[in-house]
Amino acid sequence: MESLKRARKAKGMSLTEVAERSGLHREAIARAERQETDVRASTLSALSKALGVPVCELFDESGHERKRRRQAPKR
Repeated sequence: MESLKRARKAKGMSLTEVAERSGLHREAIARAERQETDVRASTLSALSKALGVPVCELFDESGHERKRRRQAPKR
């Protein structure tokens, strides 16, 4: 979840700080940021509260990612 990492960095928070505020393990958050695991709804809720952002923001993609997908393949 690239958006999770962006939200955390935008708030100036470390993985440890988010872990402490959310009650989740630091490594679980790191795995979620690297998209190595599926994230439960309860985990998303805890992360959004810890970061002070709506859950939907954790799903929002950056403009860069959107542009890259919309471009037609080069031939």
